[in-house]
Amino acid sequence: MNKMIIYSSKYGTTEKYAKELGTKKKIPVYSNQEIPDTLLQTDEIIFIGAIYMGKISGFEKFAKKYYSLASKLTVISVGMYNPKRESNYKDIEKSVKASLQKANFLLEDIFYLQGRLDLEQLRFKDKILVNALYKGSKKKSTSELNENEMDIIEAYEANSELDLSELDSILEKI
Repeated sequence: MNKMIIYSSKYGTTEKYAKELGTKKKIPVYSNQEIPDTLLQTDEIIFIGAIYMGKISGFEKFAKKYYSLASKLTVISVGMYNPKRESNYKDIEKSVKASLQKANFLLEDIFYLQGRLDLEQLRFKDKILVNALYKGSKKKSTSELNENEMDIIEAYEANSELDLSELDSILEKI
């Protein structure tokens, strides 16, 4: 069975996850900007995308373009909000399934990974949005914060490196 990893990354975190997964599983990795024609003969596709505005970046466009493929499909989302929180993964699951309504893909699984916020890399528009979310959240008392606001504060204030070991549980299932 031949597999291919397609990723959509704005700032590099998703690309790092995709390349690490490709290296460990010996699967070719391509950006959604450089998808080869061999995708049409691929039995299984792993799409890894960053979450922006509640949707997986590039996924809807990918699903529309390749809707006629009957390949197996695994989707991995990478986001700033806690991926283990039920409301977050249910929203992503709903978005993925909505994008696949008119597609022939055979959805195998959806996985969720914690992203990383690198303020230095953010484009101006994104930096303004993240700063506004952070400042708005910081003005609230701890008891007033919702879980996503706590995630924003944590991501904004953390200077942590990407933890590629988060892929370990996914490696076992792919």
